[in-house]
Amino acid sequence: MYSLWASSPTNVYVSGFSMISGLQGAMYHYDGKQWTSVLLPSGDYNYLWQMRGFGPDDIWVAGAQLYPDPKLDSAVVLHYDGRHWKSMLPWHMGSRGLKSVWGTSSQNMFFGSSDGRVIHYDGIKWSVDTLYPGLFISAIGGDERQMFAVGNTWKGTLDDSVLCFVRNGTQWSLLDMQYRSQHSSDPRFGLYAVYTPAPGVYYSCAAFAIFQWETDRWVQVYSTRATIIRMGGTGPDNILAVGWQEGPVIFHWDGSTWEQIALPDGLVPSDVALYGVWTNGREAFAIGNNYGVSYVLHGK
Repeated sequence: MYSLWASSPTNVYVSGFSMISGLQGAMYHYDGKQWTSVLLPSGDYNYLWQMRGFGPDDIWVAGAQLYPDPKLDSAVVLHYDGRHWKSMLPWHMGSRGLKSVWGTSSQNMFFGSSDGRVIHYDGIKWSVDTLYPGLFISAIGGDERQMFAVGNTWKGTLDDSVLCFVRNGTQWSLLDMQYRSQHSSDPRFGLYAVYTPAPGVYYSCAAFAIFQWETDRWVQVYSTRATIIRMGGTGPDNILAVGWQEGPVIFHWDGSTWEQIALPDGLVPSDVALYGVWTNGREAFAIGNNYGVSYVLHGK
């Protein structure tokens, strides 16, 4: 499981894939007492990477359907209306797999693909913007005023790059580009997530750093030995950041200081990385795996 979304501690979803069934997309739901497998509209999905919701009856999932010929791989978008999960994306959109999803409502949804395109849904029609051919868009986020998309190329050459795009109004533009080797040692922006705890407040996270957007550039606001993969919270003064550093790690921002939360010894194996987090300020859930077994952490 790689993604987590919740509307309350008794309505939690996690999604990803099952290796037992041969890389088949999978999702589970927690009702406060037990976890149950979610019945999806098809068994053909191979990955369900990221979720975003606006209430218990309005949840979106982005993923991929794979084929022996990678050129035929296709995007998957699922939506839950409170009763049923439904496949949403028209076949003729023609995009490859989706790894990221973000939106302000079900009438303004954005999905980032593994072939450099952002798919937009306005509640009626679908449209596509191509940001950079071959770009694996790992995260999208922002607000009504401004959006960011980050990703990297996988050509297997020395000029593989990490890119950050910004969207003002309806136009995307390239904000920054680094070679992957340069980004690994001295990142200028986060690659793994874009998080907005309040309008006009933007964070991105990467290996060894958390960045905040200030007027016209990303500024590193926290340095760590950990790789920060995902962020979530209740507002600008209550943020959780999760990832991996020789074991699962959770950091907390209280409005003035970032502090690592000590996890009980032996809670989960040291090879588990955390990929998703949610909190309502009183309880928190985090999802992680070691590419074999998934673990859900529940804190109060």
